[in-house]
Amino acid sequence: MSNQAIVLLPQGAGYGVTIGLGLVFGIGMILVSRFLSKYMNERSDHSEMFMVANRSVRTGLTASAVISSWMWAQLTWLFILAPFWYAAGCTIQIALMTVLAIHAKAKIPNGHTVLEIIKLRYGTAAHGVFIFLCLVTNILAVTSMILGASGVITALTSMHVVASTFLLPLGVVIYTVAGGLKATFLTDYIHTAVVMVLLCFLTIRTFNNPAITGLGSFYDVLVKRDETRSISGNYRGSALTFKSKGAVIFGLVHSLGDFALVIMDTSFWQKGFAADTGAAMPGYMLGGIAYFAVPWAVGTTAGLAAIGLESSSIFPTYPRLMTTAEINAGYVLPYTCMAVAGKGGAFALLLVVFMCVTSTVSAQLIAVSSISSFDIYRTYINPHASDKQIIRVSHWSVLGFGIFAPAFATALHYGGIDLNWMGYFLATIICPGMFPMAFTILWKKQSKAAVIIAPLAGLASGIAVWIGTAYVYSGGITVLSLEGQLPCLWGALTSTFSSAIYSIVITYIKPQDFDWRVFLLLNEVHEDKISTASNSTPSKEGGTDAVRNIRDLDSVVHPFPQAEISRLKRAGGIASIFSVVIGLLTWVVWPLPLYRNYIFTKPFFMGWTVVSEIWLFFCLVVAVVYPLVDGRDVLAKAGRLAWGAITGTGKEGKEQKPSSSTSTPESLMSDLANEGSVSHEK
Repeated sequence: MSNQAIVLLPQGAGYGVTIGLGLVFGIGMILVSRFLSKYMNERSDHSEMFMVANRSVRTGLTASAVISSWMWAQLTWLFILAPFWYAAGCTIQIALMTVLAIHAKAKIPNGHTVLEIIKLRYGTAAHGVFIFLCLVTNILAVTSMILGASGVITALTSMHVVASTFLLPLGVVIYTVAGGLKATFLTDYIHTAVVMVLLCFLTIRTFNNPAITGLGSFYDVLVKRDETRSISGNYRGSALTFKSKGAVIFGLVHSLGDFALVIMDTSFWQKGFAADTGAAMPGYMLGGIAYFAVPWAVGTTAGLAAIGLESSSIFPTYPRLMTTAEINAGYVLPYTCMAVAGKGGAFALLLVVFMCVTSTVSAQLIAVSSISSFDIYRTYINPHASDKQIIRVSHWSVLGFGIFAPAFATALHYGGIDLNWMGYFLATIICPGMFPMAFTILWKKQSKAAVIIAPLAGLASGIAVWIGTAYVYSGGITVLSLEGQLPCLWGALTSTFSSAIYSIVITYIKPQDFDWRVFLLLNEVHEDKISTASNSTPSKEGGTDAVRNIRDLDSVVHPFPQAEISRLKRAGGIASIFSVVIGLLTWVVWPLPLYRNYIFTKPFFMGWTVVSEIWLFFCLVVAVVYPLVDGRDVLAKAGRLAWGAITGTGKEGKEQKPSSSTSTPESLMSDLANEGSVSHEK
């Protein structure tokens, strides 16, 4: 059966969503930006707003943004363990990022990008290495998103894959240029709200359709399917067991890659800098806990339903089974939604895909633009660049990357690289820099030589092991052999931990004694041209001339009051404990007792599914309802401003006192778009 025969939606639906909705969000963000600028002095043409949203994002929107950042992840389907590992492999990373975000907020209160921190501490050479590593991470992350999304859109609508690849980022580019990071937070919230409602609908519909009439029926369908198929590496070949060699390998590779996707993705650091000092820890923690339900619940229901329904007459590919190419391209979820909910389910998934990918692509665009403007243009091309010049470069960077990313994804598509290949390959390439990056924030002894040599040596080691083991296992180097689970696992493990070993060994040969107060030399960007410590010439020790010119670092004043600094220290301790607990729960206490010769019984399976579904609705509350409750006061004020603008009784922003990163703006939309410029007290 051809792909054309199983398409349920017309091509017009694909073009309507990718172009129509994209333009709606773009135009809407332009209007919102003008409203904020005119009435509330929240101007996206200022760097502090464009890059870090005035550092005042509230807990609710921080949590929503964290959830949104992982929505693009491809959900797996082969067995009940895979969705769990996908969830565990994202949650622990968010927990670790909570620790790093708190330390960054406390030590670098005026930071914009993590790369300018590398430059300030280690100098130009290290800065260049990490610019390269972070750009590679951003490029591969965006490419994976676009490859997965374009494949799903093609499966749903028969829209040409190249058309969907290039049209998906269109609206994202428009509203990102218009609103900067505040546009990312605002659209994150809107996208996540739509996605969570649709996911709740699709998961419930999975066990309430003509072929599956309830959880008990769902289990019976899966047991019957187990009788006619066997999954290699699973206990008794069952899809209802936790004992699965393939799932564990998948979980390890996926988790290592996701560690790097968090630490090496500068957009996560920017969201940490953008969060209010009282919002970073609870926002990241709440978002990480809530997100666990998305891959777990959706993978358990829709993913397993693909197995049970694949031989049913309601499945789109019937009477044939799905091909490996369809599975690797990400068609499993589209086919399942078509089966359980018909055209309505197909269109719902089309919206889900669009919302997930465009939201996360926006964050990637901001990340790349910040690297181009702050870390390349302002640092090496025009050190005395004004705020207006930095914004101009940021806008051109967004446009340029918005064209390059889909072009690169198209090249990979025609080169035979699919989403599954990218998912396994990713960790080997992006993991080498994450330990040296984390050490930059957490370990004062790491030396300049270590931070330069370790990631490059780790990258070379990982690639060598990846290619070498692929050759040994398969007898040749091909696209297919390089996609193998074991070569990708050995490559990822080598890239990750060899760089840590290299860094530690090199550091102990000649350790650095870094003074954290040097980070306080970073300044905010204002309308007048400025020169910060990050623009200074590196010293032999990896610091800056600006540091040498300050004889007594005690003269450097921390912008936060002592009470705020103490609160951040306590938050860092809590976040560290939280990370350890989350790691133990999701990787030891919960899964290991189930990793035995055991197949889920009907009562256990029903309880497992119900808990995952309840958790999914909890995620809906955290991502959609809580931000409204958290920002209700600002919503009310914004509503009054909007009404005043409509009736002509409101005051324009220029008549109000301009807001700062520590003041409370008298506005609503600024809290939604700008993450609420209200400082949370203890």
